[in-house]
Amino acid sequence: MKHSAVRSSVIALIMMMLASSCSRTIGWGIVLWPPEGSALGYGEAVPVYFMSNITKTYAVDVPSTGGKEELELWRIELHKNKKSAEQRKAEYASLAPIFGLVARDGLILRTEATNIAEQVYRLKLDEEVKLLAKTEGALVETGGERLPGDWYLALAVDGTRGYIYSNQLMLWDASLEPRPSIASSALLISAQEADLFEKTWRPDYFLSMVDRSQVDLASYQQRFGIFTDPQRRQIRIERPEFSKFYSYTAIERQDDGSFLLQPAGLRFSFTQGGELLITPPVDDLRPEDKRAAEESGVPRSFVFVPQREDPRAVISSEERRRLNLLSALVADGELFETDTGGSLVLSRTGRFTWLGYESLSPLPIPPESGSTGNIAMDLFLGPELTSIWQGAFTLRFDANLRQAISFAYRAGPYAMELGYIAPELIRNGVVTAPEGLDGSIVFSRYR
Repeated sequence: MKHSAVRSSVIALIMMMLASSCSRTIGWGIVLWPPEGSALGYGEAVPVYFMSNITKTYAVDVPSTGGKEELELWRIELHKNKKSAEQRKAEYASLAPIFGLVARDGLILRTEATNIAEQVYRLKLDEEVKLLAKTEGALVETGGERLPGDWYLALAVDGTRGYIYSNQLMLWDASLEPRPSIASSALLISAQEADLFEKTWRPDYFLSMVDRSQVDLASYQQRFGIFTDPQRRQIRIERPEFSKFYSYTAIERQDDGSFLLQPAGLRFSFTQGGELLITPPVDDLRPEDKRAAEESGVPRSFVFVPQREDPRAVISSEERRRLNLLSALVADGELFETDTGGSLVLSRTGRFTWLGYESLSPLPIPPESGSTGNIAMDLFLGPELTSIWQGAFTLRFDANLRQAISFAYRAGPYAMELGYIAPELIRNGVVTAPEGLDGSIVFSRYR
Protein backbone atom coordinates (compact mmCIF):
# COMPACT_ATOMS: atom_id res chain seq x y z
CA MET A 1 0.00 0.00 0.00
CA LYS A 2 1.37 3.40 -0.92
CA HIS A 3 2.34 5.95 1.74
CA SER A 4 -0.55 8.31 0.87
CA ALA A 5 -3.06 5.46 1.25
CA VAL A 6 -1.57 4.50 4.62
CA ARG A 7 -1.75 8.12 5.79
CA SER A 8 -5.39 8.40 4.68
CA SER A 9 -6.26 5.24 6.58
CA VAL A 10 -4.53 6.52 9.70
CA ILE A 11 -6.35 9.86 9.48
CA ALA A 12 -9.66 8.06 9.04
CA LEU A 13 -8.90 5.96 12.10
CA ILE A 14 -8.03 9.07 14.10
CA MET A 15 -11.29 10.73 13.13
CA MET A 16 -13.26 7.62 14.12
CA MET A 17 -11.57 7.56 17.50
CA LEU A 18 -12.29 11.27 17.97
CA ALA A 19 -15.93 10.75 17.10
CA SER A 20 -16.26 8.00 19.66
CA SER A 21 -14.44 9.84 22.46
CA CYS A 22 -14.46 13.51 21.53
CA SER A 23 -14.39 14.68 25.15
CA ARG A 24 -11.08 13.03 26.06
CA THR A 25 -8.01 15.21 25.44
CA ILE A 26 -4.30 14.59 25.95
CA GLY A 27 -3.72 18.26 26.72
CA TRP A 28 -3.98 21.74 25.27
CA GLY A 29 -1.79 23.18 22.58
CA ILE A 30 -0.61 26.56 21.30
CA VAL A 31 -0.71 26.85 17.52
CA LEU A 32 2.78 28.10 16.62
CA TRP A 33 2.57 28.01 12.83
CA PRO A 34 -0.76 26.95 11.25
CA PRO A 35 -0.47 25.47 7.74
CA GLU A 36 -1.72 27.37 4.72
CA GLY A 37 -5.53 27.20 4.48
CA SER A 38 -5.96 26.31 8.13
CA ALA A 39 -8.90 27.71 10.13
CA LEU A 40 -6.63 28.00 13.17
CA GLY A 41 -5.09 31.30 14.19
CA TYR A 42 -1.53 32.18 15.19
CA GLY A 43 -1.01 31.58 18.90
CA GLU A 44 -4.48 30.10 19.40
CA ALA A 45 -5.00 27.74 22.37
CA VAL A 46 -6.80 24.54 21.32
CA PRO A 47 -7.71 21.14 22.81
CA VAL A 48 -5.46 18.32 21.61
CA TYR A 49 -7.22 14.95 21.34
CA PHE A 50 -4.77 12.54 19.84
CA MET A 51 -1.13 12.11 18.80
CA SER A 52 -0.16 9.76 15.97
CA ASN A 53 3.35 8.34 16.09
CA ILE A 54 2.86 7.08 12.53
CA THR A 55 1.98 10.36 10.83
CA LYS A 56 3.75 12.51 13.48
CA THR A 57 0.65 14.65 13.92
CA TYR A 58 -1.78 15.95 16.54
CA ALA A 59 -5.54 15.99 16.08
CA VAL A 60 -6.86 19.27 17.50
CA ASP A 61 -10.15 21.08 17.91
CA VAL A 62 -10.91 24.14 15.75
CA PRO A 63 -12.86 26.50 18.04
CA SER A 64 -14.14 28.71 15.21
CA THR A 65 -15.81 25.84 13.33
CA GLY A 66 -16.24 23.09 15.90
CA GLY A 67 -14.39 20.76 13.55
CA LYS A 68 -11.05 18.99 13.83
CA GLU A 69 -7.70 19.44 12.12
CA GLU A 70 -4.60 17.28 11.92
CA LEU A 71 -1.36 19.25 12.39
CA GLU A 72 2.28 18.19 12.29
CA LEU A 73 3.73 17.88 15.79
CA TRP A 74 6.16 20.78 15.38
CA ARG A 75 3.30 23.21 14.64
CA ILE A 76 1.87 22.72 18.14
CA GLU A 77 3.37 23.46 21.54
CA LEU A 78 1.68 20.95 23.88
CA HIS A 79 0.67 21.81 27.46
CA LYS A 80 -0.84 19.57 30.14
CA ASN A 81 -3.94 21.65 30.73
CA LYS A 82 -5.90 24.65 29.53
CA LYS A 83 -4.63 26.98 32.25
CA SER A 84 -1.01 26.41 31.27
CA ALA A 85 -1.86 26.86 27.59
CA GLU A 86 -3.73 30.12 28.21
CA GLN A 87 -0.77 31.48 30.17
CA ARG A 88 1.60 30.60 27.31
CA LYS A 89 -0.86 32.12 24.83
CA ALA A 90 -0.65 35.45 26.65
CA GLU A 91 3.15 35.33 26.67
CA TYR A 92 3.32 34.45 22.99
CA ALA A 93 0.70 36.96 21.82
CA SER A 94 3.11 39.69 20.73
CA LEU A 95 5.12 37.28 18.56
CA ALA A 96 2.34 34.94 17.48
CA PRO A 97 1.89 36.45 13.96
CA ILE A 98 5.51 37.60 13.55
CA PHE A 99 7.77 35.97 10.97
CA GLY A 100 11.28 36.74 9.83
CA LEU A 101 12.16 36.78 6.13
CA VAL A 102 15.80 35.90 5.47
CA ALA A 103 17.75 38.75 3.84
CA ARG A 104 21.01 36.84 3.56
CA ASP A 105 21.55 33.45 1.97
CA GLY A 106 23.09 30.95 4.36
CA LEU A 107 21.83 32.54 7.59
CA ILE A 108 22.09 29.98 10.38
CA LEU A 109 19.91 28.60 13.17
CA ARG A 110 22.11 27.56 16.12
CA THR A 111 21.81 25.46 19.25
CA GLU A 112 22.47 28.48 21.46
CA ALA A 113 22.18 32.25 21.18
CA THR A 114 25.78 32.81 20.15
CA ASN A 115 27.56 32.87 16.78
CA ILE A 116 29.98 30.16 17.87
CA ALA A 117 27.26 27.62 18.73
CA GLU A 118 26.63 24.53 16.62
CA GLN A 119 24.61 24.97 13.43
CA VAL A 120 21.28 23.13 13.17
CA TYR A 121 19.80 24.67 10.01
CA ARG A 122 21.04 26.81 7.12
CA LEU A 123 18.44 29.20 5.73
CA LYS A 124 18.05 30.32 2.14
CA LEU A 125 17.50 33.88 0.93
CA ASP A 126 13.81 34.90 1.27
CA GLU A 127 12.98 31.84 3.40
CA GLU A 128 10.54 32.27 6.31
CA VAL A 129 11.23 31.54 9.95
CA LYS A 130 8.64 31.71 12.73
CA LEU A 131 9.81 33.72 15.73
CA LEU A 132 8.88 32.00 19.01
CA ALA A 133 10.58 34.02 21.74
CA LYS A 134 13.04 36.86 22.20
CA THR A 135 15.98 35.75 24.31
CA GLU A 136 19.22 36.97 25.82
CA GLY A 137 22.33 36.05 23.88
CA ALA A 138 25.94 36.81 23.08
CA LEU A 139 27.02 40.16 21.65
CA VAL A 140 27.22 40.18 17.85
CA GLU A 141 29.84 42.47 16.29
CA THR A 142 31.33 43.24 12.92
CA GLY A 143 34.39 45.39 12.44
CA GLY A 144 34.49 45.96 16.20
CA GLU A 145 31.00 47.48 16.26
CA ARG A 146 27.84 45.94 17.71
CA LEU A 147 25.27 44.91 15.13
CA PRO A 148 21.73 46.10 15.89
CA GLY A 149 19.26 43.29 16.49
CA ASP A 150 18.10 40.64 18.95
CA TRP A 151 18.42 36.92 19.47
CA TYR A 152 15.27 34.86 18.90
CA LEU A 153 14.26 31.26 19.33
CA ALA A 154 12.88 30.45 15.88
CA LEU A 155 11.22 27.69 13.90
CA ALA A 156 12.22 26.68 10.34
CA VAL A 157 9.82 25.39 7.68
CA ASP A 158 10.70 21.76 8.44
CA GLY A 159 10.15 22.15 12.18
CA THR A 160 13.79 22.62 13.17
CA ARG A 161 14.22 24.88 16.18
CA GLY A 162 17.22 27.08 16.80
CA TYR A 163 18.47 30.53 17.73
CA ILE A 164 18.93 33.30 15.19
CA TYR A 165 20.10 36.90 15.31
CA SER A 166 17.63 39.32 13.72
CA ASN A 167 20.07 41.72 12.06
CA GLN A 168 19.48 40.04 8.70
CA LEU A 169 15.79 39.28 9.08
CA MET A 170 12.91 41.36 7.72
CA LEU A 171 10.21 41.10 10.40
CA TRP A 172 6.70 40.60 9.04
CA ASP A 173 3.32 40.58 10.83
CA ALA A 174 1.24 37.96 9.00
CA SER A 175 -1.96 39.17 10.68
CA LEU A 176 -1.70 42.68 9.19
CA GLU A 177 -0.19 42.37 5.71
CA PRO A 178 0.51 39.94 2.87
CA ARG A 179 3.96 38.43 2.62
CA PRO A 180 6.38 41.25 1.60
CA SER A 181 9.14 40.97 -0.99
CA ILE A 182 12.70 40.94 0.24
CA ALA A 183 14.19 41.68 -3.20
CA SER A 184 14.47 45.47 -3.01
CA SER A 185 14.66 45.93 0.75
CA ALA A 186 17.38 48.03 2.33
CA LEU A 187 18.03 45.08 4.64
CA LEU A 188 18.96 42.85 1.70
CA ILE A 189 21.34 45.50 0.42
CA SER A 190 22.93 45.78 3.86
CA ALA A 191 23.24 41.99 4.10
CA GLN A 192 24.93 41.78 0.71
CA GLU A 193 27.37 44.49 1.67
CA ALA A 194 28.06 42.68 4.93
CA ASP A 195 28.86 39.50 2.99
CA LEU A 196 31.94 41.18 1.54
CA PHE A 197 33.36 41.78 5.00
CA GLU A 198 32.12 38.80 6.98
CA LYS A 199 32.81 35.90 4.63
CA THR A 200 36.22 34.55 3.69
CA TRP A 201 36.55 34.87 -0.08
CA ARG A 202 38.89 32.81 -2.22
CA PRO A 203 39.55 32.74 -6.00
CA ASP A 204 36.96 30.65 -7.83
CA TYR A 205 39.56 28.15 -9.05
CA PHE A 206 40.17 27.03 -5.44
CA LEU A 207 36.98 24.96 -5.61
CA SER A 208 37.59 23.44 -9.03
CA MET A 209 41.15 22.46 -8.13
CA VAL A 210 39.99 20.60 -5.04
CA ASP A 211 37.03 19.00 -6.85
CA ARG A 212 39.33 17.73 -9.64
CA SER A 213 42.07 16.72 -7.16
CA GLN A 214 44.51 18.89 -9.14
CA VAL A 215 45.82 21.42 -6.64
CA ASP A 216 48.50 23.67 -8.12
CA LEU A 217 50.39 24.97 -5.10
CA ALA A 218 51.81 27.86 -7.12
CA SER A 219 48.32 29.41 -7.33
CA TYR A 220 46.57 27.71 -4.40
CA GLN A 221 48.05 29.67 -1.50
CA GLN A 222 46.83 31.27 1.70
CA ARG A 223 47.77 34.70 0.38
CA PHE A 224 45.22 34.59 -2.45
CA GLY A 225 41.77 35.95 -1.68
CA ILE A 226 40.00 39.12 -0.56
CA PHE A 227 41.10 40.61 2.73
CA THR A 228 39.08 43.43 4.29
CA ASP A 229 39.37 45.83 7.20
CA PRO A 230 36.03 47.64 7.61
CA GLN A 231 37.32 49.69 10.55
CA ARG A 232 40.13 51.21 8.51
CA ARG A 233 38.01 51.02 5.33
CA GLN A 234 40.55 49.07 3.39
CA ILE A 235 40.41 46.08 1.05
CA ARG A 236 43.16 44.01 -0.51
CA ILE A 237 42.68 41.75 -3.54
CA GLU A 238 45.20 39.01 -4.25
CA ARG A 239 45.20 36.63 -7.22
CA PRO A 240 48.10 35.30 -9.30
CA GLU A 241 47.23 37.77 -12.06
CA PHE A 242 46.14 40.72 -9.89
CA SER A 243 47.33 42.33 -6.66
CA LYS A 244 46.02 45.64 -5.39
CA PHE A 245 45.28 47.46 -2.14
CA TYR A 246 42.40 49.95 -1.94
CA SER A 247 41.26 52.52 0.61
CA TYR A 248 37.75 53.98 0.48
CA THR A 249 35.53 56.47 2.28
CA ALA A 250 32.09 55.21 1.22
CA ILE A 251 30.28 52.29 -0.43
CA GLU A 252 27.56 53.34 -2.86
CA ARG A 253 24.88 51.03 -4.25
CA GLN A 254 24.42 51.47 -8.01
CA ASP A 255 21.22 51.19 -10.05
CA ASP A 256 22.30 47.83 -11.49
CA GLY A 257 22.62 46.33 -7.99
CA SER A 258 26.40 46.54 -7.79
CA PHE A 259 28.40 48.42 -5.15
CA LEU A 260 31.05 51.08 -5.80
CA LEU A 261 33.89 51.91 -3.41
CA GLN A 262 34.54 55.65 -3.44
CA PRO A 263 36.88 57.20 -4.36
CA ALA A 264 38.81 53.99 -5.22
CA GLY A 265 36.52 53.14 -8.15
CA LEU A 266 36.47 49.43 -7.30
CA ARG A 267 33.11 47.77 -8.04
CA PHE A 268 31.71 44.54 -6.60
CA SER A 269 28.50 42.57 -7.08
CA PHE A 270 27.01 39.17 -6.30
CA THR A 271 25.70 36.49 -8.64
CA GLN A 272 22.55 34.49 -7.94
CA GLY A 273 24.79 31.57 -7.07
CA GLY A 274 26.48 33.55 -4.30
CA GLU A 275 29.73 34.30 -6.13
CA LEU A 276 31.43 37.65 -5.69
CA LEU A 277 32.48 39.60 -8.79
CA ILE A 278 35.25 42.18 -8.33
CA THR A 279 35.73 44.72 -11.13
CA PRO A 280 38.79 46.95 -10.68
CA PRO A 281 39.29 50.25 -12.51
CA VAL A 282 40.70 49.46 -15.95
CA ASP A 283 43.92 51.38 -15.25
CA ASP A 284 44.74 48.93 -12.43
CA LEU A 285 44.84 45.92 -14.74
CA ARG A 286 47.86 44.26 -16.30
CA PRO A 287 48.63 45.71 -19.75
CA GLU A 288 47.30 42.63 -21.56
CA ASP A 289 44.06 42.61 -19.51
CA LYS A 290 43.61 46.34 -19.94
CA ARG A 291 44.07 46.04 -23.69
CA ALA A 292 41.56 43.16 -23.91
CA ALA A 293 38.99 45.07 -21.84
CA GLU A 294 39.34 48.20 -23.96
CA GLU A 295 39.12 46.29 -27.24
CA SER A 296 36.09 44.23 -26.21
CA GLY A 297 34.29 46.94 -24.26
CA VAL A 298 33.69 44.36 -21.49
CA PRO A 299 35.10 45.19 -18.02
CA ARG A 300 37.57 42.68 -16.57
CA SER A 301 36.09 41.03 -13.48
CA PHE A 302 37.56 38.50 -11.09
CA VAL A 303 35.38 35.81 -9.52
CA PHE A 304 35.65 34.83 -5.86
CA VAL A 305 33.72 32.23 -3.86
CA PRO A 306 33.17 31.70 -0.13
CA GLN A 307 35.91 29.59 1.41
CA ARG A 308 34.85 25.95 1.60
CA GLU A 309 37.95 24.06 2.75
CA ASP A 310 40.70 25.33 5.02
CA PRO A 311 43.55 26.09 2.57
CA ARG A 312 46.09 24.90 5.12
CA ALA A 313 44.54 21.42 5.16
CA VAL A 314 44.37 21.29 1.36
CA ILE A 315 47.98 22.40 0.98
CA SER A 316 49.18 19.88 3.58
CA SER A 317 47.31 17.07 1.83
CA GLU A 318 48.76 18.02 -1.55
CA GLU A 319 52.29 18.16 -0.16
CA ARG A 320 51.85 14.63 1.26
CA ARG A 321 50.53 13.41 -2.09
CA ARG A 322 53.59 14.74 -3.89
CA LEU A 323 55.98 13.13 -1.42
CA ASN A 324 54.18 9.80 -1.83
CA LEU A 325 54.42 10.04 -5.62
CA LEU A 326 58.16 10.71 -5.46
CA SER A 327 58.66 7.82 -3.04
CA ALA A 328 56.76 5.50 -5.40
CA LEU A 329 58.81 6.66 -8.40
CA VAL A 330 62.15 5.81 -6.75
CA ALA A 331 61.01 2.76 -4.78
CA ASP A 332 62.74 0.34 -7.21
CA GLY A 333 65.94 2.36 -7.39
CA GLU A 334 67.13 5.98 -7.48
CA LEU A 335 69.81 5.73 -10.21
CA PHE A 336 68.88 6.03 -13.89
CA GLU A 337 71.39 5.91 -16.77
CA THR A 338 71.23 6.33 -20.56
CA ASP A 339 73.82 6.59 -23.32
CA THR A 340 72.20 9.76 -24.69
CA GLY A 341 71.25 11.59 -21.50
CA GLY A 342 73.86 10.76 -18.89
CA SER A 343 73.16 9.64 -15.31
CA LEU A 344 70.23 10.86 -13.23
CA VAL A 345 69.77 10.28 -9.49
CA LEU A 346 66.36 11.07 -7.99
CA SER A 347 66.16 11.20 -4.21
CA ARG A 348 62.99 10.78 -2.16
CA THR A 349 64.15 13.88 -0.24
CA GLY A 350 63.26 16.01 -3.28
CA ARG A 351 66.81 16.47 -4.60
CA PHE A 352 68.36 15.26 -7.85
CA THR A 353 71.78 14.98 -9.49
CA TRP A 354 72.10 14.85 -13.30
CA LEU A 355 75.50 14.30 -14.89
CA GLY A 356 76.31 14.06 -18.59
CA TYR A 357 73.23 15.75 -19.96
CA GLU A 358 75.26 17.93 -22.38
CA SER A 359 73.80 16.18 -25.41
CA LEU A 360 70.36 17.48 -24.29
CA SER A 361 71.49 21.14 -24.36
CA PRO A 362 70.39 23.74 -25.14
CA LEU A 363 66.95 22.05 -25.07
CA PRO A 364 65.50 21.03 -22.80
CA ILE A 365 68.38 21.70 -20.37
CA PRO A 366 70.23 25.01 -20.80
CA PRO A 367 74.04 24.79 -20.68
CA GLU A 368 75.80 25.68 -17.44
CA SER A 369 72.79 24.64 -15.37
CA GLY A 370 74.99 22.71 -12.99
CA SER A 371 74.35 19.16 -11.90
CA THR A 372 72.10 19.37 -8.84
CA GLY A 373 68.70 20.76 -8.01
CA ASN A 374 65.19 20.14 -6.71
CA ILE A 375 62.48 17.86 -8.06
CA ALA A 376 58.77 18.57 -7.51
CA MET A 377 55.87 16.25 -8.41
CA ASP A 378 53.82 19.34 -9.13
CA LEU A 379 52.14 18.64 -12.47
CA PHE A 380 48.92 16.92 -13.52
CA LEU A 381 48.34 15.23 -16.85
CA GLY A 382 45.46 16.19 -19.10
CA PRO A 383 43.10 13.37 -20.22
CA GLU A 384 44.89 12.91 -23.56
CA LEU A 385 48.15 12.03 -21.76
CA THR A 386 47.02 9.84 -18.85
CA SER A 387 46.82 6.70 -21.01
CA ILE A 388 50.42 7.16 -22.15
CA TRP A 389 52.29 8.59 -19.16
CA GLN A 390 52.15 7.87 -15.42
CA GLY A 391 52.72 11.41 -14.21
CA ALA A 392 54.90 14.49 -14.55
CA PHE A 393 57.43 16.45 -12.52
CA THR A 394 59.48 19.65 -12.60
CA LEU A 395 63.23 20.00 -12.19
CA ARG A 396 64.90 23.22 -11.08
CA PHE A 397 68.71 23.29 -11.24
CA ASP A 398 70.45 25.10 -8.41
CA ALA A 399 72.31 27.33 -10.87
CA ASN A 400 69.04 28.54 -12.40
CA LEU A 401 66.17 28.03 -9.94
CA ARG A 402 63.83 30.37 -11.83
CA GLN A 403 63.72 28.13 -14.89
CA ALA A 404 61.45 25.11 -14.59
CA ILE A 405 62.19 22.09 -16.80
CA SER A 406 59.29 19.66 -16.89
CA PHE A 407 58.97 16.02 -17.94
CA ALA A 408 56.23 13.44 -18.17
CA TYR A 409 57.35 9.99 -17.05
CA ARG A 410 56.50 6.32 -17.15
CA ALA A 411 58.57 3.97 -15.07
CA GLY A 412 58.92 0.30 -14.21
CA PRO A 413 61.28 -1.79 -12.06
CA TYR A 414 64.10 -1.65 -14.64
CA ALA A 415 63.58 1.46 -16.74
CA MET A 416 62.15 4.97 -16.94
CA GLU A 417 61.15 7.04 -19.95
CA LEU A 418 60.90 10.83 -19.88
CA GLY A 419 59.03 13.09 -22.31
CA TYR A 420 59.88 16.80 -22.36
CA ILE A 421 56.97 19.20 -21.64
CA ALA A 422 57.27 22.65 -23.21
CA PRO A 423 56.22 25.52 -20.85
CA GLU A 424 53.36 26.59 -23.14
CA LEU A 425 51.69 23.20 -22.58
CA ILE A 426 51.26 23.88 -18.84
CA ARG A 427 48.41 25.92 -17.38
CA ASN A 428 47.66 26.03 -13.64
CA GLY A 429 49.75 22.92 -13.16
CA VAL A 430 47.88 20.86 -15.79
CA VAL A 431 49.68 19.55 -18.87
CA THR A 432 47.56 19.70 -22.03
CA ALA A 433 49.09 18.26 -25.22
CA PRO A 434 46.44 17.11 -27.73
CA GLU A 435 49.12 15.94 -30.17
CA GLY A 436 51.25 14.27 -27.50
CA LEU A 437 54.83 15.04 -26.44
CA ASP A 438 57.77 15.27 -28.82
CA GLY A 439 60.75 13.00 -28.23
CA SER A 440 61.65 10.94 -25.20
CA ILE A 441 64.66 9.85 -23.14
CA VAL A 442 64.86 6.20 -22.05
CA PHE A 443 66.85 5.36 -18.91
CA SER A 444 67.82 2.04 -17.37
CA ARG A 445 67.17 1.83 -13.64
CA TYR A 446 69.74 0.65 -11.11
CA ARG A 447 69.28 0.02 -7.42
